[in-house]
Amino acid sequence: DSSIEENPPAAEAVEPLTVDDVFPAVIPPAEVMPRQSEAGMVTPRLDVTADYQDFDPVRQVLTARGNVSLQLNGSVLQAEKVWIHLLNRYALAEGDVLLTRGAQVVRGQRAEYNFVQQAGTIFEAKGELFLPALEDDFSNPLSRPITSRTVFDPLNPDRPLEGVRSQGGLEISSSARPQFPGAQGGIRRMRFEADQLQFDADVWRAQSVRLTNDPFSPPELEFRADEVTLTAISPEQDLLTTSRARIVFDQGFSLPLVRSRYLISRGNVDSDDVEPIPVSLGVDDTDRGGLFAEASVPVSQTPNFSLELVPQYFIGEALSGSSVVSPDVFGLGVNTSARLGPTTTLEGQAELTSFALDDLDDNLRVNLQGRQELGRHLFYLDYSYRDRLFNGSLGFQDVRSSLGAVLVSPVVPLNNSGLRLTYQLSAQLVTAETDRRDLLGPSPADDLVTLGRFQGAARLSQGFNLWRGKPLPATQTEGLRYTPTPIVPQVTLRGSLQGVATYYTSGDLQELLTGDIRLDAQFGHFSKPFFDYTRLNLGYTQRFIGGADSPFRFDRFVDQRVLSFGLTQQIYGPFLLGFQTSVNLENNEAVNTEFIAEYSRRTYGILVRYSPTRETGSIGFRLSDFSWLGNSDPFDDQRIRDVDSSVIRP
Repeated sequence: DSSIEENPPAAEAVEPLTVDDVFPAVIPPAEVMPRQSEAGMVTPRLDVTADYQDFDPVRQVLTARGNVSLQLNGSVLQAEKVWIHLLNRYALAEGDVLLTRGAQVVRGQRAEYNFVQQAGTIFEAKGELFLPALEDDFSNPLSRPITSRTVFDPLNPDRPLEGVRSQGGLEISSSARPQFPGAQGGIRRMRFEADQLQFDADVWRAQSVRLTNDPFSPPELEFRADEVTLTAISPEQDLLTTSRARIVFDQGFSLPLVRSRYLISRGNVDSDDVEPIPVSLGVDDTDRGGLFAEASVPVSQTPNFSLELVPQYFIGEALSGSSVVSPDVFGLGVNTSARLGPTTTLEGQAELTSFALDDLDDNLRVNLQGRQELGRHLFYLDYSYRDRLFNGSLGFQDVRSSLGAVLVSPVVPLNNSGLRLTYQLSAQLVTAETDRRDLLGPSPADDLVTLGRFQGAARLSQGFNLWRGKPLPATQTEGLRYTPTPIVPQVTLRGSLQGVATYYTSGDLQELLTGDIRLDAQFGHFSKPFFDYTRLNLGYTQRFIGGADSPFRFDRFVDQRVLSFGLTQQIYGPFLLGFQTSVNLENNEAVNTEFIAEYSRRTYGILVRYSPTRETGSIGFRLSDFSWLGNSDPFDDQRIRDVDSSVIRP
């Protein structure tokens, strides 16, 4: 067990060692502690433990064998044999090499490290990377304390995986943005294998790379590339460049990736920057003539500003008789965001649904929104042109223009039993269609009217857990066979009461008090091949006070009594089918109906939705994120906003 200086003073003579000198130290105790150098810097300290150590004072080479552990400030290197050349500040390790720094774990058969250049190479490398801590763990190995939590136990290399749990997921989809349960956040922990891994303070470079978010082997989903380079470009972001990159599903089907450069924000990977599918498909009969395709093209990506173009091609419009190169079959989206301060952001979206510029007023949609955090509240300044809203059985409504402010509360718990309060205040100047002839004047040119709109809304809600079963163990063949999180069978009852008051400068006042109750249930564990998972819901909404007193149509409350029902059923293996519908009980008309097909796997999922009432559809892709403890085996083993009881939510 020895502690030595990385570069002992040349003027100090070191006596030849005898066998009795090998343990407990290779240098006298007086020289163990770091000393102040001429430049005023502290000489780094190396701590070495091993079953056997030998020191050559002439060549300044330390040889350690058997359960060797070398500790250099924040890094721990373990191996069967290690050579350290003190004059050259170079280390070579062989045999079951394990490098641990913070949350990062890398294993290999051989490793080299240069203490001067803070650079190293690991051969036949494999391990785990925790992306949010990558910068801190590998920025400067000579300046940070040890904060290691090793997930691989070298004293018990066959320790099975445990504590596997989903940390959320990353959702990538077309413009309709389907929602997956638990799909939020970014990919943070990943396993990798590479023939060779080189790293220094700023750059990681690996050859013949295989990388996965799956804790089990063989992985369901893999990213493979001939070469990968990860470069730190700021304290918040890394640049990932790849050569011949592709996504491999179930060790078979391979999907090439068109892009070779990706910008990764640590701890929160932007879905647009890691999109595995270069082209997204969607359905929009209202604006795009049915089926359309779009692709994201990043123009500028920095920590504080991003600009993205989304060219679109309307396949359904082209097949319906229009020329394949007509201006009416092309569209363009623009997305931008800017961080103006720690609590201030600005976002903008614009969509051009035809390149026939002579009809620009009816083909352009724009939304600009500034968001400011005010304690736990959120304050929005919002401008929109031709905002697209869906108001129940009234269908789609366009608001020609709107300028105003919205204050949104946090969820406020009122007691320990789960009663919660949320509220929202807004003030807007709105130009929209009306059917009130008294507001249009004697000879109106159109049906548009401009009014001030002031609204306050509050909701009380509470949930009750009626029954809760037990999940299966989080293993590859049980609880995590088809899902990123073990299914918990349960039955839940939720109820809410919402009050809304909206005043218009026309003198109109729309007051509403509505209540709804909803039963949600899921049965089975989604582990067996057939019919082992059923998810259903049943809800009812009733208006108690108020009526349709709005001068506009986009926020008029007309669905007085609504019954909703949804069912999703596992059919075979990872395949699920389902639907969701709601019906106005006053006239028996469908408020909205949606059909759902889902392919669910532990590490990824594909979700297809289509709504005949909205005439919209989408295809979504999910990547799951996992956290785990233990040693893993080798690898080869367009936005539509809804109007809810006349309330438009940001």
